[in-house]
Amino acid sequence: MANGFEALFKAYYAKLIFFANKYVNDLPVAEEIVSEAFSFLWERKEQYEFDENFSGYLYKMVQNRALNYLKHKKIQSEYVNYLQKNNLLSEVPTFEQNPIYHKEFEQHINQAIENLPQRCKEVFKLSRFKELRNKEIAKQLNISHKTVERQMSIALEKLRFKLQHLLFFIIIYFF
Repeated sequence: MANGFEALFKAYYAKLIFFANKYVNDLPVAEEIVSEAFSFLWERKEQYEFDENFSGYLYKMVQNRALNYLKHKKIQSEYVNYLQKNNLLSEVPTFEQNPIYHKEFEQHINQAIENLPQRCKEVFKLSRFKELRNKEIAKQLNISHKTVERQMSIALEKLRFKLQHLLFFIIIYFF
């Protein structure tokens, strides 16, 4: 199974990023969408046969994720517009006005990062805190570039899931 997955990953990763980018018009978002799709498949690799007929399913999966991203982005935008239109956004305290919120967010995020599997946590911290590129992380940890990409994808998916309850507040504070 892993060999079929790896072959599929090598054959379609870049193509799918290009495909997703046609929808979202944001390369980092397109990369994240494709990484999430592959992470989803990797976690369920025993359920699939990764053969040459699998590409259609893969493209549809990426398309659906891109469309979901656009839908959520539109909802966020409409909500922020509503808050601005009704002068509600100015009533929400910012981090500068209430540092307790900042500390709480930071605690939730740090806890979620610490709960990641060890390899995911290492890769995530090197990428986000030390700002290393994937190739540098691979060299430092003595793992393949693809393993770094997979681990980062898994880390982002797990963090997104664990922190989704904070999304509403993050939208208000950062948008």
